[in-house]
Order: sequence, then C-alpha cells, then structure tokens
Amino acid sequence: MKYELNFRNNRGTDQELLDDLRRIANKLGKDSLTGRDYDDADKKFSSYTIATRFGKWNIALEQAGLKSVLERDVSEDELFKNLENVWIKLGKQPLYRDMKQPLSKFTPSPYNRKFGTWIKALEAFVEFINSVSEDKEEISDEENSIEITIKPEIIFKHKTKRNPSERLKVQVLMRDGNKCRLCGITVTGDNIHFDHILPWSKGGETTLENLQVLCAPHNLAKGNIE
Repeated sequence: MKYELNFRNNRGTDQELLDDLRRIANKLGKDSLTGRDYDDADKKFSSYTIATRFGKWNIALEQAGLKSVLERDVSEDELFKNLENVWIKLGKQPLYRDMKQPLSKFTPSPYNRKFGTWIKALEAFVEFINSVSEDKEEISDEENSIEITIKPEIIFKHKTKRNPSERLKVQVLMRDGNKCRLCGITVTGDNIHFDHILPWSKGGETTLENLQVLCAPHNLAKGNIE
C-alpha cells in the first residue's frame, strides 16, 4: 500500500506576491524577511505560497529586491526526523503553517532549501517512509531473551520489538489518519494510541498490518479484556 499527499492551490499573481513581500518588509523596516517574519505579519498570502510559486523563498526575496536569508544547513536526516515527530503529534499530514515552534523544531525554510519546495520535501519524506512497507528491524538474541511473554504452557518468542519505531508510527498514521479505528473519533498528540490488533501477549508482532490507531478509552477497554 502506498500513501499520497494532499495538495492545495496557490492564489495571487507573481507581481501581487512580490508586492506584498515588499510591503511587509517596509512595514517591519527590514531589508530581508524570513518565512516566519512574513507569516506573523499582516500579510495577504502565506510564505508557503510564495516559496512554492518562485521555487525557493530566497528567489522570491531576490525578485522582490530584498536580501536573501542565511540559514545553517540542516541534514536530510534531521529534517525527516522532525517531520516524523510533527506528523505523529498531529496525527496527520503537516501543513506548511504547522511547521513552527513549539510543534516543529524547524520552519519550512530549510525544507525549501534542501528540496526546492515544501511539496517536494513532503514527496521525498513519503518516498522515504514508503521505502519499507513495515518495520523489519529484528531484535537481538540478548533482547529476545527478555522480550518473551509466558502464558500457561505457551511461550511466544517475538521477532520484532514491542514498541513501534517512529517511522512505523508514521506509516500507521498515513494509513489510519488521526481516527480511532473502532469509533472514528479524531485523536491527536498523546491521545493517539498505537495498538496491536493481535495482542503482543498473544504473539502479535509489531508490523504495519498488526497495528492500528485507537483512542484512549478503546485502547484501555481492549487491554482490560486481553
């Protein structure tokens, strides 16, 4: 199963976008603007719209006659790890406007710089997540000796770790969204529970097919009858 992204349409002409960049810069008394500077101001568009329209935020700044913004280079691994965390906290695909503190460690700017646009960054992230259909990381012999659930006359020896990796959590969220699979209620943040469909105590493995999103009440109720 592959996952797809949701896209939104841009609005405004190129000239209107550049004019608004200049207007905000003049209003703030600056010769350069970060995406956050612009989004926090009384703007007409969004930094996402501008960065997408011109390819990069700095290109838009240059065409508007403003100075480019200098930011430290952030590795692809750091950007993907941050996206994983934001996706899990939200329980759904992050939007451009979601990428700000305290939810996100990075603004969209390093994503635009690394991948060209925010959409291309999301596409690269989804390709990364989809490159492995399920968590194949096996536990070591030492861990295996610990991760054994003993029932009367039954011993389950697991091939995977009990807790899903952040990458596997994102895969589950891409499939289920931030909806409880049992009641359909929307859950976010700490209220998202990743449940083993076939319980871990009964030999269920930590794989994409055996995980589902549940709300806290249903996860607790399911745990009480296992």
